[in-house]
Amino acid sequence: MIYTNHKIEFDKDKCIGCQKCYKSCFVDVIRWDAENKKPVFKYVEDCEHCFYCQSVCAKDAIKVIPDYKSESLRQSFEQYR
Repeated sequence: MIYTNHKIEFDKDKCIGCQKCYKSCFVDVIRWDAENKKPVFKYVEDCEHCFYCQSVCAKDAIKVIPDYKSESLRQSFEQYR
């Protein structure tokens, strides 16, 4: 397992429940809570840091904070030598 310290900050008071973030997440990190009409960030460690959810949020309720020191963001080309 790869350890990461990725974070997604979410301001539920700013959220208007438009579902744009939920629909934009192609890796299923964001799920939809139908009862509360708000997104739920279930699998933050799987986030690809495309920042699409953040960019489609009209109310700036989402901030993606990648952990640049984590193993999942380190890239090595040693295998190609």
